[in-house]
Amino acid sequence: MQTAVEVRTGSSNTGSPAEMPELAKPVAHRPTGGLSYNYGLQAIIDMAMSQRMIAERGGPMVQFTLVPMIRIAADDPAEVDRAYLDICSRREKIRLWDSPRERWRKNYGNFVREMEWALLELRKYFTQEQYEEIVVGTGAALARQGSQKEIDFLNKQAQKAEAERQRNPGKQQKNTRLRELLLKIFDPGRFSAFLVGESEITEMDPDAGTAVMEVPNCAWHTCGDPDSLPNPDALPEQGCLLICKGVFERVFDGSEGIKMEFDPHLPETSCTIRIRS
Repeated sequence: MQTAVEVRTGSSNTGSPAEMPELAKPVAHRPTGGLSYNYGLQAIIDMAMSQRMIAERGGPMVQFTLVPMIRIAADDPAEVDRAYLDICSRREKIRLWDSPRERWRKNYGNFVREMEWALLELRKYFTQEQYEEIVVGTGAALARQGSQKEIDFLNKQAQKAEAERQRNPGKQQKNTRLRELLLKIFDPGRFSAFLVGESEITEMDPDAGTAVMEVPNCAWHTCGDPDSLPNPDALPEQGCLLICKGVFERVFDGSEGIKMEFDPHLPETSCTIRIRS
């Protein structure tokens, strides 16, 4: 099942390579914090998750899938290699004295920078439809390959909740306060912080199994140094729309349980995420 992804900077179904109009100007503002923000439990969790889920599982998609495809499609593969080495040379090195929060930021920023470069190059050689399917399809396949147990667990919990709502909706009404308390304890924002940064649950309906999460300043746009991006005059919006929005909406499309919808507010760095379980 193909997920529809609105890419605001390209053409679709044209039969020619995706167009390359001017992208949105960056308006990212990197958050700062005190001791708890930089060294607290959430910072440690985000650091570990960024290493496991982004650097180790997401990073190889650029090097071993997208770059080889670009080399095959390009007239001068050697130039592609030079450009890739140049973007890799901009990596921020993780140092011994870096805080957990800084390690997370550098891991994430390095991934976003190299992914955005690869996407901007890849879309030169394929139609918009082909480009989206390559990126979203590959990203979703890798997500399932590396995190199938976690995906199955989340979907099964959603299926159980839906079955309970169907069997006894009145009981759900009685347990609303308890369910709200549990949802606050197991705040999805805490578990997605390594991906989006700080967020807030602004709407929650336990009986309907829905929640709305607002991300005021998504980490996808704030972790990397804007001057080091492949296009320093633009936000890394291709990865935002395809790797983040596109992949998550395809993996969690509601067919097996959870449904997620991402509404990035480009050219701003905020985003609204709607979840139905």
